Amino acid sequence: MSRLNTDYEDLMLILNGAELELQIMLAAREDEEEPFEMLSCQSLRIPGQTVAFMVPAIEGMLSLFGFSASDIAKVACVKGPGSFTGLRLALAAATAIAEVNNAPIAGLEYLPLLASGPCSFIDAPLWTVTHARRGQVYIQGFNPADDKGTQQPPITPPLPVTVEEAALVMAEKTPDRIYLAGSGLRKNKNFFNEFSAARKDAVFLPEIFDTPTPAALLDGAVNADYSFDPPDAMYLRGSDAEENLSMITGKRGISEEEARRKLEAARKS
Repeated sequence: MSRLNTDYEDLMLILNGAELELQIMLAAREDEEEPFEMLSCQSLRIPGQTVAFMVPAIEGMLSLFGFSASDIAKVACVKGPGSFTGLRLALAAATAIAEVNNAPIAGLEYLPLLASGPCSFIDAPLWTVTHARRGQVYIQGFNPADDKGTQQPPITPPLPVTVEEAALVMAEKTPDRIYLAGSGLRKNKNFFNEFSAARKDAVFLPEIFDTPTPAALLDGAVNADYSFDPPDAMYLRGSDAEENLSMITGKRGISEEEARRKLEAARKS
């Protein structure tokens, strides 16, 4: 198959598996002096089935434009915080493609990507609040972009907290008007309804801001730091599997101690 545009030489793959929506983007440029242009961005909502759909979706997108995986010259992948399984699978695919192609790879932090869109128009601090597990969220605070549209340093690092702890951190760091965005608001609707009633200066952004925009993903990838070493995932809390290890090992017929030894060996390998 011939390429849609034979002028494209530098092809970049961008992956985001941090939450329910798996995002896959292709971008390209004609040469190093030109900016990257988005060719395609696909979002798939496939909870629990990322492993079955991700690689075929990447292959289909490449094929649509007449490319193959060997044409990918640069890879960027969201490294967290987020879903343990989604991050692990996306990073594994990104790392494999980068290593096979001897291509540089970059890890992208998820919460700044979510904040970049709203920070361009808000007039008070923004808190990104994403789902971690029941009653727990990842949060990070951001100030509005400056007059030139440049995103400012975050108010806090990304924090894994309970929803109650999140409210306390927000009150301490930003006692006045704030904006909130992210999946954690909807996953903990009852708590944040009460939060909204107590903090009438809090503005809740609509669900459209629960996912990074293609423009945010592209900008993050273009400005990321690349290397030939795979990025480390930002696992800010233990996986559900580790926290439920005793139940899982009981079903598998092995001791919890043996399972923990294998987990420690895997971490060191």
